[in-house]
Amino acid sequence: MKPELHTSSEAELEHRQMGYRRFTAIWKGALCLLFLLLCVTLLWIIYDERAGQLETLYYSIAAILGMWFIGPLFFMFLSRAIASSTVLLSWNDEGLHTLKRTIPWDEIRKVELGSPAFSKWILSSSPMIALYLKDGTRRHIQTDHLLTKKELSRAVVLLQETLRENQQQDI
Repeated sequence: MKPELHTSSEAELEHRQMGYRRFTAIWKGALCLLFLLLCVTLLWIIYDERAGQLETLYYSIAAILGMWFIGPLFFMFLSRAIASSTVLLSWNDEGLHTLKRTIPWDEIRKVELGSPAFSKWILSSSPMIALYLKDGTRRHIQTDHLLTKKELSRAVVLLQETLRENQQQDI
């Protein structure tokens, strides 16, 4: 499945969706696994007492930091690789559909591309689509580093256009 936006006709309603390639999740997950195995190897070298005092310090810091930063990414990519559906988000004339809920267009005030930032635990956050709702809350749709910048930008532009069309219909 291409990571592009798909359009299909279901009961005369236009239904669009944003998905990712499962292969992307698999190769990124495999790369993370290799890095985690390197971290475990460093710990094994320390445990087997093959490292000197200074190497022990360097290896342990490298292994712990590697597991801290790469471990969560590995599980994120693994969960996306084995997920039953590769659709992150879909929408039609009625609203926007995520895995957890449906948000009607009349509740959405604005759609933007959220920039990634570090979390409070200094872990990487993936690019996200931010939905600003009329009740003042904000919903984030995570892309989990599975889409290119171009694909993400195109999806946000399409969502913004669809939101404008639906807001004009309500007037």
